[in-house]
Amino acid sequence: MGETKKILCPVDLSPAATSAAKEAASLAKALGAELVLVHVMNEPAFTVADPLLAPGELSGYALPALAEEYRVEMDKRLTRLGATLASPGLVVTTRLLRGSTHESIVDAATQEHADMIVMGTHGRTGIQHLLLGSTAERVVRTSKVPVMTLRVS
Repeated sequence: MGETKKILCPVDLSPAATSAAKEAASLAKALGAELVLVHVMNEPAFTVADPLLAPGELSGYALPALAEEYRVEMDKRLTRLGATLASPGLVVTTRLLRGSTHESIVDAATQEHADMIVMGTHGRTGIQHLLLGSTAERVVRTSKVPVMTLRVS
């Protein structure tokens, strides 16, 4: 691997992901690399609870106005995290994305010409892993650049 000039760090804006972002920021600063924080936004959805229907049988997406409010709020949170991590000698940029989480992360790494991806993983095993899957695992399998995963809790 050559010189690392840009590190992409996906965050879901949870405390655990913020911890991983801090580690990514430290690494980026030590390497003199730019840090790009990305958040893949999932559209707000709702499920109608009706005792006559099976759970989750009737669901849909929020109205466009609510979706826009959600997008604005996620952008504010991401921007705030980026500002918190930025420091002298460390450039931090942010991107809000939409789409499949792991595909969006890998695509963003390509578009940003990132040299590596640094991301947190919950390290789920067994039935939790089977049911919830692992975004980090999918990114590792499909990324064209090295991926560093950090176990977060």
